[in-house]
Amino acid sequence: MENEGEVKTKEEKSEPVPQTQQLCRFFSQGRHCNFGKRCRFLHDSGQLKGDESPLTHNPKFAPASARRPCRYFLSGHCTMDDRCRFWHPPQLPPVDDLSIAAAIQTKATPRHPPVSRPGGLQEVKLCDVTEDAAKQLRDTEVKQLKKRFPKDQLIIQERSDGKLTYYRVTVEATDPDWPFDLREVDIMVSFPDNYPLEVFTLEIPLDQDLPAVMAKHVQQASLEWLQAKHATNQLLGKVELLFRPFLRWLDRSLERLFTEGARQLKKDIDLEKSGLQFIPYQELKVSVTETSDPASETTCTTADEAEDVELEEEERSVHQKTTQCDEGQLQEEDASHLVENIKISDPRRGTEVKLLGLRLGENTATVIAQQITVCLQCNRCKVTADLTLTGRTACSAQCEKCNAGINAAFRPCMIHHYSDVLGYLDLQNATASDLVLQDCDLTVGCLSCSQEIPVESVFYGQTKEFNCENCHSRLSILAESTRFQYIQPRSSSKTGSSPVSYKTMRDPAVQKGKPLPEKGTCKHYKQSHRWLRFPCCGRAYACDVCHDENQDHPMELASRMICGFCAKEQPYGNGKPCISCGSMMTRGTRTSHWEGGLGCRNKVKMSRNDRQKYNSTNKTVSRKAASEKK
Repeated sequence: MENEGEVKTKEEKSEPVPQTQQLCRFFSQGRHCNFGKRCRFLHDSGQLKGDESPLTHNPKFAPASARRPCRYFLSGHCTMDDRCRFWHPPQLPPVDDLSIAAAIQTKATPRHPPVSRPGGLQEVKLCDVTEDAAKQLRDTEVKQLKKRFPKDQLIIQERSDGKLTYYRVTVEATDPDWPFDLREVDIMVSFPDNYPLEVFTLEIPLDQDLPAVMAKHVQQASLEWLQAKHATNQLLGKVELLFRPFLRWLDRSLERLFTEGARQLKKDIDLEKSGLQFIPYQELKVSVTETSDPASETTCTTADEAEDVELEEEERSVHQKTTQCDEGQLQEEDASHLVENIKISDPRRGTEVKLLGLRLGENTATVIAQQITVCLQCNRCKVTADLTLTGRTACSAQCEKCNAGINAAFRPCMIHHYSDVLGYLDLQNATASDLVLQDCDLTVGCLSCSQEIPVESVFYGQTKEFNCENCHSRLSILAESTRFQYIQPRSSSKTGSSPVSYKTMRDPAVQKGKPLPEKGTCKHYKQSHRWLRFPCCGRAYACDVCHDENQDHPMELASRMICGFCAKEQPYGNGKPCISCGSMMTRGTRTSHWEGGLGCRNKVKMSRNDRQKYNSTNKTVSRKAASEKK
């Protein structure tokens, strides 16, 4: 008993457990601490030695992170607000102090004096920027540029007056999977006196291995990025040094810029090979103003206004001549001037015939249709018939059913890599429903020798390959489908011209994106919403029976089909949805017939009109076979 009393007195006289300067994470989060007063950590944020005010505004986090100021709060805004685990000081340090980052320490109790970052300021508030601060930021940018690039990759040039200095640096791609042979590009920058309040100038020198077209594209994209970044900083109310962010953006985007520039370069090379030249509108405008007379410069300001004035004068002269001539001369002059006006003022009229999915070979320059075969539909009785048209004369015919007069004319156009318009149709009392490409006579121009080669039997969805008869170059042409688009006539503002009625003109029967007539069904198959294009004649019919009723040759299995819901021509596929609209053109697996084992195999769901449903139902089975099954 005496020993027990002595132990108790020793415990009462024992010193408390030494506590560290770190808060207890359980107590600071409002939770229960099992150690109580014996806990090694502090249970009150005010017990920290030497700190009268709490270091953090959020008591959920330990002071290990609370002793570090929030860098986003110091830069101007922190999205975490009260949830941030770092310290948000009540007053921001002054902007001119270059040692802002010295207050951010990684250790909880710093023992060494703060050391400023060697990089200096990278961004400050716009309202706090003075002339001295802007000059200091500019000097910092120049120092970082000189330290970043070695002497062999940096060339410094000063202007003759000494007011502006140009820095030419070599930027090399850091991507290990760089696909181009050229891995570096030279850029020339200069920092104005009021930088960074103003964007630095950037140029891509042309005296390097990079082609001029690609260099202009890289320069234009870089200037657009710099202007956008500068405008964003102005909206946010801050000033930032943009050279290092620009180098990071250029390194990430250099492959994309080279690819886009290479595509533009390839287009220019193809245009040069074909004898065409692309002149920008600005250069054309300058050349027109330089070559024009002073008297004409006062009357016409732009090339477009000059063309409009000339057209008006021609129309007035035509009108005066037609009123003074006789009836015979009147008709001839009207026809001639009508043709001239069509070629000059409005070439796009009638029904436009466009080849969709057109792909020309590398050596294929142009394609011109000498003769086409079009499937026309009568506006009165809806009967379709084929008509062969040439670009020289118009064609007249009569409907087989209602004897209505049908007039049609074809105006061919030149197809090349930048145009897929085959020509224009002038139709009366009929609309175009399909183009029989197999029966069209085409003339293909060779890019190597500039010779024209006649081509026949071109099928939809099949690449027609052949050799040039002169230089034996490989030529090819591919077309997926045809689209007819009716061009609405422009309203005439002339008072003397007679009004023309366009009531008989309708949109073509087949249009991409719109359903086919009766959604592609026919009287033979009501559940088949598609047209089949048969390779034997190149024409599209709803089914094989419709083909046999209109043609006199044996049928070949269809290789392509047209969706009845969206008129998208595509390769033939049975039981598959449309690749454009996703609709089912046939019933597919929903059939209720046997169909040789490919259809319905469930006798419960099978149609009672199918003999396979009751097959082997009354078949007798011997006792021996029945016992073996058991």
